[in-house]
Amino acid sequence: MAVTFYVARHGETIFNVMNRVQGWCDTPLTEAGEAAAVELGLRLANRDFVAGYSSDAGRARTTLEIAWNARLAARGEPIDEDPPLHADPRLREWCYGELEGEDRQIMQDALARCFGEVLPRSEHNVRLPEIADYFAAIDPTGRAENFAAIEARLRSFFDDVGAKTEARGGGNLLVVTHAFTVRTLVYLFDRARVNEPEKIGNASFTELSWDNGEVTLGRIGVPPTRR
Repeated sequence: MAVTFYVARHGETIFNVMNRVQGWCDTPLTEAGEAAAVELGLRLANRDFVAGYSSDAGRARTTLEIAWNARLAARGEPIDEDPPLHADPRLREWCYGELEGEDRQIMQDALARCFGEVLPRSEHNVRLPEIADYFAAIDPTGRAENFAAIEARLRSFFDDVGAKTEARGGGNLLVVTHAFTVRTLVYLFDRARVNEPEKIGNASFTELSWDNGEVTLGRIGVPPTRR
């Protein structure tokens, strides 16, 4: 049986508003972020889910919990006392090492040094391996991951959870992760669409189907509210 992952970015956070780099560091959702998580749950209320997964970052876990409960409420179902929600570090955002928590302009300056010029977001999106490897090379803390490490943990998660869910009869899974993580998935599984859309919005979701190890991308970056 096929498995469909609805892979969402977390809601807006304090560091998002402050325009600071947020990878493995964490800040809480804003009120707008919590509201967007509710909207995400309402947008997916007409779908059945067998489980939910998030990274182990608080912003992702909170988004998943809010969206899950909002979906149940919209369906008139009781809130689970022990919901099938799981935190998995393989779904973490990229780690930016020494850049964590810094103003995003410092990251942009680093990217300009990496490529020798200022490039648009669309160009960054198609050169993700170069970016990750550069951040890992210049990070004095040794925490920043190269692209191979990021790819390995993401493929491990989807292969592992996809196979286990398929063995149980398949179904839909709600996954909450991070912007660069979602972008990496698009790069890995449908590179021609890596700029569709150019920016992954807060609480948007991307559809990823897993069928006996074969991965297919559906819609990418769908906003939590209908437009």
